[in-house]
Amino acid sequence: MAGRRRTIILVASIAAVTALGLGVWRYGPGLAVDLAADALTRRGLGPVAMGARHFADGALVLSDVMLGQPGDGVAPASGAHARQMTFAFTLDALLDGRLADLRIEDLTLRLVDGQAGPFAPLLEPASGTDETPPAPLTLPIDMAAIDGIDAAWLAADGTPLLRFQGSASADRLSSDPDVTLTGRIAWSAADGATDAAADLTLSAGLSRDDGRERIELSGDVVPAGGGPGWHVDRDRPLPVSFTLTRSLVDGGVRIDLADCLDLPALTLDEGETALRLTGGRLCPVEGQPLLDLTEGARSVQGVLAEARVDGDEVTGRLPTITLAGDPLHGPLQMTASGGDLRLPGAGLTVSELTIEAGIETPDAPEPVLTIGRLSARLTDIASPLRFAPLDIALSGRAADQGIELAGQMRDPRQRVRADITLSHDPVTGRGSAAVRVPAVTWARERLQPADLIPAAGGIVTGVAGQTAATATIRWGGGPLRLRLVASLADTGFTAEAATVSGLTGQLVLTGPDPWVTDGPQTLDIGRIEAGLPLTDGRMTAILTPTTFDIVNAEWPFAGGRLSVEPVRVPLGAGDRRVILRAENLELGLLAAFAEQPALNADGRISGFVPVVLGDEGIRIDHAEFTGLAGRLSWASDTAEAAAGGAGEGADLLARALEDFRMRHLRLTLDGPLEGELTAGLSLAGSSPAVYDGYPMEINLDVRGPLAQLLSVEGRLFDSGAEGFGQSLVKDRSLMKSRSSE
Repeated sequence: MAGRRRTIILVASIAAVTALGLGVWRYGPGLAVDLAADALTRRGLGPVAMGARHFADGALVLSDVMLGQPGDGVAPASGAHARQMTFAFTLDALLDGRLADLRIEDLTLRLVDGQAGPFAPLLEPASGTDETPPAPLTLPIDMAAIDGIDAAWLAADGTPLLRFQGSASADRLSSDPDVTLTGRIAWSAADGATDAAADLTLSAGLSRDDGRERIELSGDVVPAGGGPGWHVDRDRPLPVSFTLTRSLVDGGVRIDLADCLDLPALTLDEGETALRLTGGRLCPVEGQPLLDLTEGARSVQGVLAEARVDGDEVTGRLPTITLAGDPLHGPLQMTASGGDLRLPGAGLTVSELTIEAGIETPDAPEPVLTIGRLSARLTDIASPLRFAPLDIALSGRAADQGIELAGQMRDPRQRVRADITLSHDPVTGRGSAAVRVPAVTWARERLQPADLIPAAGGIVTGVAGQTAATATIRWGGGPLRLRLVASLADTGFTAEAATVSGLTGQLVLTGPDPWVTDGPQTLDIGRIEAGLPLTDGRMTAILTPTTFDIVNAEWPFAGGRLSVEPVRVPLGAGDRRVILRAENLELGLLAAFAEQPALNADGRISGFVPVVLGDEGIRIDHAEFTGLAGRLSWASDTAEAAAGGAGEGADLLARALEDFRMRHLRLTLDGPLEGELTAGLSLAGSSPAVYDGYPMEINLDVRGPLAQLLSVEGRLFDSGAEGFGQSLVKDRSLMKSRSSE
């Protein structure tokens, strides 16, 4: 009887356990769901509502699961809705305290800005030092998947600001899951002006310890889209790998890069300029997080390297840029070095770039960038070269309204210094600079204008004296434009046609393509030597793109005046003709200039000297001088000896020139200044020593270099001298002795 009772008890116990197991397996999951919904509601994450529930293939299937209150169809509301949730159970999993599988289909999640709704407890930081309570679902899950996610952060009017559409899956959905996320995330501004998106394929490992939640994330991102003034072109997938750490106490985040991140190609098209940035990499500073906003820390530290810029106005390699500081409240510091930029519109390259700058308050309505140092080397790439390389060092400030800088420029050998102030509008790409060059002392072996402006080497050499200058430079909206004001003090140089010294005055030029004067320019000329030494002159001229226009040029000379007739001289190759006019020159002073002690004269002459400047040198083209009453005396032992051995005609000529009373004089000159010149002298008058003072004419012709013409005394009465001719005429009777040519 006892055995039978024990058998009944055992069978009953087995039946009860079996019934209990079947009940737990059949009704336990549903009861667990009800308990979980109740727990969510008690924690402020509700209300939770659901439609039908049923079992299928050993799984609990829930339909139309709703978290929060649905919107009224007009105004948006925060909440979540899943079309279907499937919980797969096994008896072993249940006995082990876990779920075998969770699958959610068509999950829609909405978070309205300023209306957290059922998500408020998850978004608010903890009030004390304890950790934020763990998520309500603490039951471990072997596998989880969400197919068809549509999660969005909305503006108050329902405009999507941030939206993700895709799918997600996880292994070991517990405290340390591994999550895979695939889909597309889009970001829009509230006004609809910005619309950017990225295709994602990411894997994330989640873990918690020490009051922190860590997400180790890696995968590929393909960004696209843009906003006002910028856009990202859809390009190759960009690999990403970083760790995001979130504090469970204050919600602060920290981002650590595992390696450099390749950046997408970015196009900036603000205002009149368009730039494309490519090839950039965002790299961590060794041992430091890229971003740290945890436990009161606010810092960003990163390096932007290997970026290139390409545009209509600038192209080349950007410098390596390092950022460090507080990105929210400041100060935020930036340094940059290296880089090689080319500015085709300005015809410049910028190299050896160094920048030290900072923003004191990044969160200000109009943040200001303070530039402690901006240095670079500017190199001219125009043809022909306009200036030699320049080293520039500036400091100043930059804001949305523009950039203002001041500093110095030097040539690489630091022989010339210039003070500079600069302003630039980054929106229009326009700007200007004012440059002041203190007095520069020129020296033949030390510093020449060609050392700074190469084109000057083909115009002037041997420059001496002092020059000070100011310049205004403008750029943007076309070629580079300069205005130069140069002050000359006792400056001298050697040019193609003359050697000039004692040059004093001010020149105003604009350029550089081409250089021209700003209207007529006047300079005082201490001395100019171009065959004749001229002193104390003054010239007014205009430089145009194709000509050098002489408005007025004059010098006191030999008691009279020499001047240049107004003329337009072409700057190109070929002959250039200038006419030099002489007025009332004293014959006595001219005789002294000829350095002939035996020659004395009085009276005055006037005339003109056409000068042709050509590729083969300077040529005098039929110059002519005429004069009226005067007296000429040429008596010397050399002349007397030459005349005594040359015949009767030479003797008469010698006696006539010892005391000749002129009624008219005519002097001609023709030929190359550096070659053989032909000079002619015609005198009309009388001499008391010849023909009893009867009127006569004397004609002399001489050929030879200029220096030989000025020392003609020994050949004057030698009728056989090469290149020399003479004639004396009385009453139409001719007494003539002329050498054969």
